[in-house]
Amino acid sequence: MEIFNLPNECKIDKNIPKEMIYKNAEANEKLKRVFIDTVEKIRFMYLLNFSNSNIQNYINDKERFEEIDFIKIILREKGKENIISKLFHQLIPKSTVIILEFKTEILISTSNKKIEKERVIVEEVFNSNWIDIENKILENLEYKKLNSTNLKAFYEDIIEKVRVINLSKKLNCENNIESENLDVLEKLNKEIEELKVLRKKETQINRIAEIQTKLLKKIEERNKILGKE
Repeated sequence: MEIFNLPNECKIDKNIPKEMIYKNAEANEKLKRVFIDTVEKIRFMYLLNFSNSNIQNYINDKERFEEIDFIKIILREKGKENIISKLFHQLIPKSTVIILEFKTEILISTSNKKIEKERVIVEEVFNSNWIDIENKILENLEYKKLNSTNLKAFYEDIIEKVRVINLSKKLNCENNIESENLDVLEKLNKEIEELKVLRKKETQINRIAEIQTKLLKKIEERNKILGKE
């Protein structure tokens, strides 16, 4: 896929009929309608494994990373991308990178999942914001810049970069977030947004002042990590 610049040996580039998705998902009429109205085309673009990349598998009692699938979904309209991406992650047992495309924008979707009793359980989905295809921030997702220690490390590096893309946009900090600060910055940002909501709802002056003090302290802590004054 263009933004990842994957080796040609990984290329599949085959159409996936929407009807196959309906059948495998045992979709109800409402979900079928989402696909009919929203999805233009589905392509299985690339398959990354040891034989075509020399990136080692990662296998233990709980996890198997033997292949990463790259799927492109071209949309007719925005609005249902979270429903569509989650469904695909539930359907595909392997680690999957989904690229949703609408006009000149893309959304990158990854997930943490596990298999229990032959059932795919999606623990968390990580969707990027909509990004212009020409945005230089996408250069960080190029194949040669990702962790190639093994397929698990490779996939988790994509997840991490999706999280950085989202947080960089929220904080308007041009992707200068260090990996080791990602968890704490996400937590701080969530707390800051929650305090802003509380401040807006509060009517008592003393409580507003208390919330404001906490808010400013969290913002100062976040700015210190980001290297802002």
